[in-house]
Amino acid sequence: MLATIKRSITRSRLMAAGFLRYYRDASPGGGWGGPFNGQAFRRKIFDALLKMDFAAILETGTYLGTTTEYFAATGLPVFTVEGHPKCYGFVRARFLRSGNVSPSLGDSRFHLRRILAGLGTEACKKPLFFYLDAHWKGDLPLAEELDIILERCARPVIMIDDFEVAGDAGYGYDKYGKGKKLEREYIEPFIVRDDLSLFYPAAPSSEETGKKRGCAILVRQAAREQLMSIAELRPAVT
Repeated sequence: MLATIKRSITRSRLMAAGFLRYYRDASPGGGWGGPFNGQAFRRKIFDALLKMDFAAILETGTYLGTTTEYFAATGLPVFTVEGHPKCYGFVRARFLRSGNVSPSLGDSRFHLRRILAGLGTEACKKPLFFYLDAHWKGDLPLAEELDIILERCARPVIMIDDFEVAGDAGYGYDKYGKGKKLEREYIEPFIVRDDLSLFYPAAPSSEETGKKRGCAILVRQAAREQLMSIAELRPAVT
């Protein structure tokens, strides 16, 4: 009981520190240079995907909310999950007056289930955009996040940040040890099981800006033709 109380106090202090940090410096960036890691072509990919008429945007791994703010500008409902209390405090302050952004603190898997349940069956039949960026150090919730999304959503468009772009080593991606590399092999079971199509950025890394982090986009086969028409994407070679 005492340990639980101490954790709660520590978490509250960190949240308060993050909240105050925002009011000391309301121009965050953390060195990332803007939304989507400061990557201009990644923004073009997202802008092109908006033609799919999403009902909502769900993000895991808010950090300081720079990409979240870009999402919010669409006017769509934005649900974002952050695991670190200090970052969450910052984000709470940043979007305090935003009517379409709903931040949550805690585990992305728990909150994805909760948010999707709250959206309801009808909303989950519509196109939903997911931006998965909650992976950090030893915690890699990606497989479980994909399980949750694919079980509950009929028409998800899933963008995974920090993912290897096949054939272009200039794009950075995350590696957390054996069996924990963000590469095609890691998500292949979902591609096979759920008959998914995989897409990568069409622009070579040499033309990208910012941090040049890779990404992957996953959709069900029913949406494949729509993504094939987007010039900013290229299908993965099967």
